[in-house]
Amino acid sequence: NKDDYDPRRHVSIIYDNWERIQDRVDRLKSGAAWSQEPRSRMRRIVSNVEVEEVQADGTMVVRSNFVLGELRRELQTTYFAGQIHHLRAVGPDLRMSFKKVLLINNDEPLHNLSFLV
Repeated sequence: NKDDYDPRRHVSIIYDNWERIQDRVDRLKSGAAWSQEPRSRMRRIVSNVEVEEVQADGTMVVRSNFVLGELRRELQTTYFAGQIHHLRAVGPDLRMSFKKVLLINNDEPLHNLSFLV
């Protein structure tokens, strides 16, 4: 299935652990992320949110679709994707323990995706 490559066996755009994601967020906040100067202007529309499964430990596997529009340096780009989240209840809140984005063009050349976290 082209929509869902295994990142351990295929090249992935981003396949990071929590520490690497935190490093990326810190760099974006610091102003040292030159690839995001000027920052992208973005809007996201999320739809078709469905709880696919509730695992034995209470983790909810949630699937959804989204459209992301980005404007940067007078170039407007649109991305279409599905996503998978694992959500866990922590007290009255839901916390995300996993996220996977499945771009529909994941097997095509992509330009700068520096806005991704």
